[in-house]
Amino acid sequence: MIDTTAQAAVVGGSLIAFAGDLPKSHREDIYLSTLYAQRATRAAVADGLAGDWFEYYRNTLKFIGWDVPSPAGLPVMSADTMGGQAVQQIARRLGDSFASPIRRAMAALEQNLAALELFESSSLTQEVGVFQTIPCVANGPNKVELGLYHREFRLYRGAPQFLFAPEQVQESREQMALLTFNTLYYAQFREKVKKAVLAQSLRAIRALEI
Repeated sequence: MIDTTAQAAVVGGSLIAFAGDLPKSHREDIYLSTLYAQRATRAAVADGLAGDWFEYYRNTLKFIGWDVPSPAGLPVMSADTMGGQAVQQIARRLGDSFASPIRRAMAALEQNLAALELFESSSLTQEVGVFQTIPCVANGPNKVELGLYHREFRLYRGAPQFLFAPEQVQESREQMALLTFNTLYYAQFREKVKKAVLAQSLRAIRALEI
């Protein structure tokens, strides 16, 4: 059985990492609710019901009780790999308390073939990709702040391990928002989310040792 309470994990096309010793229940709630939003968004896009991937994703998180402000667009920072750029953007906007856990999770992901295959198969459709990196930091006993970094891109050609390969991006859009997850408010949505995703979650979550 996959441990949905791990300190870091690939959750479909998202890399999520936690700073400090957050309660396991908080981690499980965040893993499952982000998976819920991701699946709802992919289904809506596939059915032609959503044109803006990230807007639909954020609205789905709002629907299950998350505080999700409008995102900010991000300027291109360097010619680093996509994984390196994600860490740089988080460090620049939110500081090392957010960048450090996602940096460790990124290093663990590069060494974990099963998790990397899950991430890539969930992120890429031929040469078009969408992914998130989400570092999480406690802000009191019942609140967690999440640095939601989102990237949509098109590759010149298919690239295995695209997060860590020399960048081959033809088009790209990066956005970021600082979210607040209130565990007390989320309690009213918890069973709905669990029921919706747990049947398939074991195949969509890969724990990482960081």
